Amino acid sequence: MSMSPGRIAAVVVLYRPGLTEVENIRTWAGQVSVVYAVDNSDVQENAAVMEALGTVQGVTYICFGENRGVARALNIAAERAIEAGYDFLLTMDQDSVAAPGMIALMMACRAGDHVSTVGMIAPFHATKSGGTPPAGLACQEVMTPMTSGCLLNLSAYRSVGPFRDDFFIDFVDNEYCLRLRRAGFAVLRANRAVLEHSVGDTKKYGPFIATNHSPLRRYYKTRNRLQVFSEYVPVFPRHCLFDLVRLAKEIASIILFEHEKVAKIRMMWRGWCDFRQGKFGKYDGGCKV
Repeated sequence: MSMSPGRIAAVVVLYRPGLTEVENIRTWAGQVSVVYAVDNSDVQENAAVMEALGTVQGVTYICFGENRGVARALNIAAERAIEAGYDFLLTMDQDSVAAPGMIALMMACRAGDHVSTVGMIAPFHATKSGGTPPAGLACQEVMTPMTSGCLLNLSAYRSVGPFRDDFFIDFVDNEYCLRLRRAGFAVLRANRAVLEHSVGDTKKYGPFIATNHSPLRRYYKTRNRLQVFSEYVPVFPRHCLFDLVRLAKEIASIILFEHEKVAKIRMMWRGWCDFRQGKFGKYDGGCKV
């Protein structure tokens, strides 16, 4: 099927959403043609939330009835968008809030580039840990932006394949960006397109950032990060080295500033153990400590 440039669908991955999350979706739903709301909740539907979601422009609701992970939700939406003839898929988290015109600013980064060479375009993520976009630089190449707010070129998706279902959650975005770059696609960031995004219960302590992720999230982050490192260190050694340093700082932040220290370190050990055994997918108890 021949596709007209710029046709954009979106996916938002839901997990036990409330009315606040529905309002977040309203901030960007009008900037795309259709929104695939993929619900990973493992609890009964909230009638008030479902009613509110039904009033959001262009929403198609997809419910798994169980948590199948972020990657599976993204893949379901990408497949539907391709079948419907869309060019790009906007990937959103339920807790992200978009500025007006965000997508138009991101699409402007394609000026002068053939559509097939750009694999993904990210916004500038405004998080609790701070940071400001580079002055005067509208677009730039980046390594591994967070999934939320990114425009995925579906032609590139067809070329490099789906997101890794076996990662379930965490480092799904990191691995995919590296895979795009390895295949010759550019990963860009539109610095004037701003997305407000929450990353855990983030608190900054000098050079340390405590995200206060749960012990279970620490399991996934450790297991999947090590897998990404093992696959991509020959191609992107500097990036992988940088990420190992970041892992060391995360461990220090847990020990110095976070609660449930023992539980988190134990789950990181289980993540390492399952990585060594090649055991992926949804956590089912992992290695015993």
